[in-house]
Amino acid sequence: MTFLPSVFYMRKIKIISSLMSADAFSADNAKRLDETGLINPYAFSFLTVQMIRRNVISITGDGKCYLCK
Repeated sequence: MTFLPSVFYMRKIKIISSLMSADAFSADNAKRLDETGLINPYAFSFLTVQMIRRNVISITGDGKCYLCK
């Protein structure tokens, strides 16, 4: 049997890697998801909210995201 990762897991990895590539590790360097080159950046908004609640990413007042440490 072959293991196939879920679409949500793959999307989470893409969001994290796009923020890493954009060097978005602090509020000063935060980027909007569409600025990171992510394809269809707001397709899974519930996943983004879940990542914020779990402290994977943080969001600034103007809607920019960065990775939590």
